[in-house]
Amino acid sequence: MPTQNRAANRAAGRTANRLQAEYRACADSFPYWLDRYGTLYDATARGWTRFRLWPSQAEAAATLERERLVVILKARQLGMTWLVVGRALWLMLFRPAATALLFSQRDDEAVHLLGFRLAGMYDRLPAWQHVRSVDVRNAHELRLSNGSAALAFPTTGGRSYTATLAIVDEADHVGGGAGGDSLDALLDAVKPTIDGGGSLVLLSTVDKDRPQSAFKRIYRAARQGPDSGWRAIFLPWSARPERDAAWYAAQQRDILARTGVLDSLYQEYPASDVEALAGRTRDRRFAAEWLARADDTGSRKLEARGWKLETESWKLEAGAGVGDPAKLLPEHNRPPASGFQLPVSGLAVWEEPQEGRWYVIGADPAEGNPRSDESAACVIDAATGDQVAVLAGQFEPAVFAAYLAALRAWYAAGLLVERNNHGHAVLLWLAEHGEGDVLRGRDGRPGWLSSGQGKPLAYDAAAEMLRDGRPRVRDPETLRQLMEVRGTSLAAGSGDHDDRATAWVLAQAAARYCAPTEAVASVILSPERVVDERETAGW
Repeated sequence: MPTQNRAANRAAGRTANRLQAEYRACADSFPYWLDRYGTLYDATARGWTRFRLWPSQAEAAATLERERLVVILKARQLGMTWLVVGRALWLMLFRPAATALLFSQRDDEAVHLLGFRLAGMYDRLPAWQHVRSVDVRNAHELRLSNGSAALAFPTTGGRSYTATLAIVDEADHVGGGAGGDSLDALLDAVKPTIDGGGSLVLLSTVDKDRPQSAFKRIYRAARQGPDSGWRAIFLPWSARPERDAAWYAAQQRDILARTGVLDSLYQEYPASDVEALAGRTRDRRFAAEWLARADDTGSRKLEARGWKLETESWKLEAGAGVGDPAKLLPEHNRPPASGFQLPVSGLAVWEEPQEGRWYVIGADPAEGNPRSDESAACVIDAATGDQVAVLAGQFEPAVFAAYLAALRAWYAAGLLVERNNHGHAVLLWLAEHGEGDVLRGRDGRPGWLSSGQGKPLAYDAAAEMLRDGRPRVRDPETLRQLMEVRGTSLAAGSGDHDDRATAWVLAQAAARYCAPTEAVASVILSPERVVDERETAGW
């Protein structure tokens, strides 16, 4: 008997050691714990099943461990709500005294997150992971004996708590219904609850009826880089391993048969975040799939280095054509500096000028006061349509004209200015300062007239390039504005901006309609002395 007892004790000790090691492994890694012990309810199989992380889910789980502010844009039925609820439960178990706030649009949805998903996952954990007791368990609260708690709220509650983690499910639909609270207002209330070091997760499919929603603004800002503080995650329809091209084609056929358009497909099962973020296609000039193909907003901009630029050393000989290397003064034909920046904020460069390329600039001038639209210019490679630089800001016409002269000189580019409203002032400034050799529109006059047939012609050129070519759009705001251009008005919706989109379209029109019969190659000019401050009244 003593021998049997000793053997049993040794076996029990080995089991305890294994459980302790496993507990430490779970406490050290949320993805590890979720993959081994997480469960979810499979609506198709009508039963609970092990989580078993897919590659896209594992990557998302690792991101939730690293980042405090995460915005997740997703297709339907990818298990992401289960994943973020699992994150809340992991914190409650392995970081005692954690508080998780679960928000959803309606109270019954929030109760479901807590009572069915989180509590259901907890109930199915092995006994050695359970805490000593569950002290409170009701529709809106689950409180554990280790001091951790999860609380469920509609999007009008939860303002008086300090949270370890706050989750807003279907965040893009918050405020979408009559009387609903807005996501902006919710975040104003919830963000302070996590300022002590907690985390905030927004996850959602998209609401196609609100292309400028707070959720989409946050996602776009996160996609542009870390400055916003948010980290963006996008999960397409294909993130679910069993979905293949045949499955997607079946969804496409079904939605087209029922609705005649693909808006529901792009809302529920987007292939790219461009498809997801685009508005409804019934009145959009550019198809979402064209823009998704052109999306190159992940390209890195060249770092600005702060060169001082003036104009005097960049003058062309009298009568020289724009971009004609044979008529440039010899001292200008030298290698460029290692980078370039105009003496203002608002210039983004993805490609410096390259010899042998021909560039064009589309320019949409504005009034330039703090409440006006941006003055915007877009530089493209005329052969490929690729966006290589953008200049945008609230520049008054004379200032904008001087910057256009500098930008044109650097790229040895053809310049096409919209000849409407403030465009006349820009063209006049260029003419008065010896820079009047600009590209001409279909009517033979300097600039492009967007009234009458001019605007449809320009947009037709842009649409053909997007449909048949492979232009790359690098600037996120340009891409966003192109998504919102209406087919009927060829302009953005009420209250939105389309200045960068217009500049991009004008650049495509310049490449299509204004190119010389024999395109001349660009010469590279050194970015020195482009804007003479004596000519700018000190701006």
